Amino acid sequence: MNTKKAKVLAMILLTSTLLILAVSANVPNVKAATTNLVLYTTLGMGTVSANGTALTAGSAGNPLTSGDTYTFTQTASSGFQFIGWAYADASGPTGTNTASYSKVISQACSLEALYVPSTNTTATPSGSGASTITLFATAGGETSPKGTPFTGASVSGVIGHSTTITQTPGDGYTFLCWVVQCSSNNYYTSSTLNYTPTESGAALEALWIPTGSGITLPSTGPTPTPTKVDEFSTVMGAVLAVALVAAALGTFAYKKSRN
Repeated sequence: MNTKKAKVLAMILLTSTLLILAVSANVPNVKAATTNLVLYTTLGMGTVSANGTALTAGSAGNPLTSGDTYTFTQTASSGFQFIGWAYADASGPTGTNTASYSKVISQACSLEALYVPSTNTTATPSGSGASTITLFATAGGETSPKGTPFTGASVSGVIGHSTTITQTPGDGYTFLCWVVQCSSNNYYTSSTLNYTPTESGAALEALWIPTGSGITLPSTGPTPTPTKVDEFSTVMGAVLAVALVAAALGTFAYKKSRN
C-alpha cells in the first residue's frame, strides 16, 4: 500500500472513530422523557404491575418512560376475579379481557383493572336502621348521585329499603355492571340499580368498558406467565447506524483509492 492510500484509509478510520465517540459521549446525558399513567382498580380489589414493577393506584399517577412498551399484569384480591382492562388516552378508549396487557405508552393516560366478586350472591335484608353507601365511579361515565373515583361519595340508605342509583356512559364507553362490596359481594348488570342495603355500610362502584372491547362477564381461562418486553435503546441504535455508515464509506473510499 502506498503512502497516499494509507493516509486516505487512516483519515477514514479516524473520522469514523470520532463520530462514534461523539455519539457515545452523549449517552449518559440523554434523559428519556416521561409521561404519566393514572391507575384505577375496582374498589381496590387487586394490584397491578408494569414490567414487573408495582404501580400505585390513585390520582397522583405513575411516571413511565414515553415511547417504551409496558406489559401490565394484575393479581386479584381474595373473593374477586379479574375481567379485563380499560385504557384511555387523548386518542380514545380501548380495552381487552386478556390476563395481561401490553401497550406503547406515549402520552398521559389512564388504565383500569376491572374486578367483580367471584360469586354473585343475593343478599337478604336483615336488621334495621340507617345504611351509608359509598359510591365510586371511575373513568367511563357518571352516576346519579354522583360517585367519585378515589374518595367516593356518601349516599344515605335504609336497611331493608331500596335505594335507586342510575348511570350514564361517557362517549366511547358501555356500561358493564355494578359491583357491591359488603359482607356478601354482589354484581348487578341492570342499567339502573335498585339496591337494598342489608348492613350499615357498603361500597358500590359502577363499571364502564370501552365500546367494542369484548370484555364479558365472567372472565375465563388461567393467568399466563408475565412476559417482559425488552426495548432496544434508541441511542445505541444511533451509534450502530453511524458505525455502519462509516464502515460503508470507508470500504467504498478504500476500493476507489485502489483503482
